[in-house]
Amino acid sequence: MSKSKGNGVDPLDVIEALGADALRFGMASMATETQDVRMPVEFQCPHCAARIEQTTHNRMLPRIECSKCKEPFRTQWATAPDDLALPRGPALSERFESGRNFSNKLWNATRFVLMNLDGYAACRIGHDALDPAALPLEDRWLASRLATVTRAATDAIDAYRFAEAARVLYGFAWDEFCSAYLELCKARLADAAARPQAQAMLLLGLDTILRLLHPIMPFVTEEIWQHLRDAVGQRGFPWDAHGASPSIMTAAWPAPPQAWIDEPTETRFGTFLAIVGAIREVRSRQNVPPKTTLKVAIRAPRHTADLLAPLRASIASMATAEITAAGPEAEPAAGAATIAVAGCDVFVDLAGLIDVEAEIARLTKENDRTAGFIEAKRAKLADTRFAANAPPPVVQKERDQLAELEAKLARGAETLAALKRRSSP
Repeated sequence: MSKSKGNGVDPLDVIEALGADALRFGMASMATETQDVRMPVEFQCPHCAARIEQTTHNRMLPRIECSKCKEPFRTQWATAPDDLALPRGPALSERFESGRNFSNKLWNATRFVLMNLDGYAACRIGHDALDPAALPLEDRWLASRLATVTRAATDAIDAYRFAEAARVLYGFAWDEFCSAYLELCKARLADAAARPQAQAMLLLGLDTILRLLHPIMPFVTEEIWQHLRDAVGQRGFPWDAHGASPSIMTAAWPAPPQAWIDEPTETRFGTFLAIVGAIREVRSRQNVPPKTTLKVAIRAPRHTADLLAPLRASIASMATAEITAAGPEAEPAAGAATIAVAGCDVFVDLAGLIDVEAEIARLTKENDRTAGFIEAKRAKLADTRFAANAPPPVVQKERDQLAELEAKLARGAETLAALKRRSSP
């Protein structure tokens, strides 16, 4: 950004349009140690809210005509009385919209939690009251992730790596707590016997996320904290000496015990979430309606398939899919879309649901890209200087990556051939 060039963003414009926490989260997520950050800037029409790209031609004009509604507005460069009489169009950047969207996601998650607190008996969850070994699988995963994420976010903040802290908290809150755990809780919230435990873990998860996010998003987290305080009253967790603080500003920083960390369960759920995400990606890419059930086969090593067995129903529910097979022997249907994730091949049967020619074009492009990576890896390994100077573990890593790429290309070529056979008259 350059003041003289007029391509800067006024923080007050961002606050007025998107909110103060959107500005703070955007700044934190863009924080780097030495690198510049690319930040496209646009004018926002005050009449219809359309965005107009800021260019070298228009960025210092005193007035601009909106390309959508054709109404004029002034910029920060207006000085003439006629221009100053026009409404001002702020200069904004899409880089701050993720903060606004994240705030909305937190509000929606809070609303879900508050709607499901009927009958909840306020209590304190102490170290002894939360025995990971006695928890359901999804609760063991949440407790472990809370401990792992707390450590990662704390280390990042202590080291002034604010972008890393924002990334870790955004990914966990959005992709894991909101998109996964809340869905997994729905069935238990409808079961009178399982409901109290699910309510307690929902509160634990949301409460911890709010505390970790507070340095970056103080206003939204304080507002949500007060809503929880009104709904639940006194609540407490292992790191609260005297129950939850009246304000999040004076609340204790989370300190989940080491005993909560369960790496095998985190690995299991990481694979589960990757598979759900792969199925959803195929659905979105092919414009398959959300309520249409997809038939899915998962080729995975026997150990991975056994770990996923308790979660097959959850995969089917969250991805709106029917799991037809899961294990080393799983085979794709003719022309099925294939995605490799977390050491598994996910085959999505799209018979009658896709544009076969479009899928052939997409897969051809992906195979060509993989072939390019393979060529680069082979050239690197063939370089005698690299082989002579690089440490053996680095060389072996390159060889392993080459083998993975070659296997991926072989699978892609197989799927592409099946699609071409299917499209042939």
